[in-house]
Amino acid sequence: MSEYQQPDYEAQQQSIEAILAAYQRRKNIESMIGPLVSLGVHVLVALSLFLFYDPTAASQAPLVVEVKIQEEETKELEDEKILEELDKLEQLADEQPVPETEIPVIEADQVADIISEDFADPNLISTSAGEETMDFSDALDIKANDTPLKLSSLYEGRSTTGRMKAIKRGGGSSRTETAVLRALRWLKKEQNPNGSWATQYQDAMAGLCLLAFLAHGETPTSEEFGETVQRAMQYLADRVNANALAKDNTYPYTNGIVAYALSEAYGMTKIPFLKPPMEAALQVIVDGQQPGGGYDYQYKKGARWDLSVAGWQYQAMKAGYVAGANVKGLDRGMEKGVSFMRRVAFKKSKDPSARPFGYASPGGGSDGMQGAGTLCLQLLGEGSCAEAKTGITYINDYVNNPKNPQESRLKWSDDFWTCDGAHSNPTYYWYYCTQAMFHAGQKTWKDWNEKFSPLCVQKQHQDGYWESPGKLSKNVKSKPQMDKVYTTALCALSLQVYYRYLPTYKMPKQITKVEKTAMESLDDDLGLDLDL
Repeated sequence: MSEYQQPDYEAQQQSIEAILAAYQRRKNIESMIGPLVSLGVHVLVALSLFLFYDPTAASQAPLVVEVKIQEEETKELEDEKILEELDKLEQLADEQPVPETEIPVIEADQVADIISEDFADPNLISTSAGEETMDFSDALDIKANDTPLKLSSLYEGRSTTGRMKAIKRGGGSSRTETAVLRALRWLKKEQNPNGSWATQYQDAMAGLCLLAFLAHGETPTSEEFGETVQRAMQYLADRVNANALAKDNTYPYTNGIVAYALSEAYGMTKIPFLKPPMEAALQVIVDGQQPGGGYDYQYKKGARWDLSVAGWQYQAMKAGYVAGANVKGLDRGMEKGVSFMRRVAFKKSKDPSARPFGYASPGGGSDGMQGAGTLCLQLLGEGSCAEAKTGITYINDYVNNPKNPQESRLKWSDDFWTCDGAHSNPTYYWYYCTQAMFHAGQKTWKDWNEKFSPLCVQKQHQDGYWESPGKLSKNVKSKPQMDKVYTTALCALSLQVYYRYLPTYKMPKQITKVEKTAMESLDDDLGLDLDL
């Protein structure tokens, strides 16, 4: 692994300025569309009056045109009133006071969006809450996003008001959100000048960190984290465009994580320069899939498969699909992935303690593989299948084990875990299990969240980072160089689960089959090529 190269920072800044200038131009055009349409309607009405005016009939119907104009003006006034009301609501949310907690609390204008009189803090989810509030099995419509810098319905929980509602509904607290912001601020300080993180596995670390910022709704226009996000996006796009990812000896892991991050970035913002590298990375995933639907190191097509490698490919596929990626074979690849997890990686057993999902053979995988198989089935639309339900039952009964807490493996203890490299980091397991349990909802999520959330918050360093639990094995002299960055990104993503995605199992049909938007058509008419 080569260390990162110092970039031409001045050229990078010019690139950033050019991109933001393109957005400003697009936003200006958007702001002009409404007035231009209104003006056009009024001109047409005036021409119609001039051409078809009949003095003899004027006295009989003098109010028709006036009524139409008044209706249009009334609609404009109503739209303005709605915008004013939304502004007032956001302002009220920002002005709410922040209660004191045992942990240092962030500024009021940054946590007010999650505070309310009946907020579930510090006890997270109230035991008196009805089970209906924890039922996430209802399918929610997901629509592709085609407008720059506006969140699509899949990501609507990442907005300020969306986070407030989602955290309250899902059982988060001011403490979890404070921990997330502290982590993001630490990651911001740790970012390399070229937009990456750490000096080891830089591409994968940049992808994971970018995912954490995106999960919080941060974009290049964000006041506090905008530059951090922009530099990370540019770094990953440049790495894919330069075909640099294949030089990594963990290529499938790296490419899967990078494709995942670029897909979410494009899906959230529709920034034009993200689309080509997103689709290129996704095409590698589709082309590298084995006939049986699985994946292996270096995208080998042999008999061996690896569910840990496959998990990142499936997550990237789902994000790319929702973002509207135009990648040949993407739909079929997801179908093959579902078949692989249900019929190859999964092993049915009458023993409830048997681990149903396997790492490189059917069944018997780690806790992380139970979470990975279950979550990916949920993301690909099969959360209600028997295999996914079996995974949820196993995670609840044997990883969490609420009936026998002493036997729970949800422990942050150096004596319980052994550090033998990045693959042995239990926060990697919990990243998958937390999301899987969240999508399952109801009591299993409540039990998991009540244990995991305070445990994770408690173990955060006061500077904002986490280190993986576990004592060093005899085979290693120290934790991996990127341990803090890796663990911090995974913990942040786990604590963002409340608002990171809408809880849903069903995949929308034909989501990528969308027509050109009004803005895209206008770009064509005006000769604007924002992909440059």
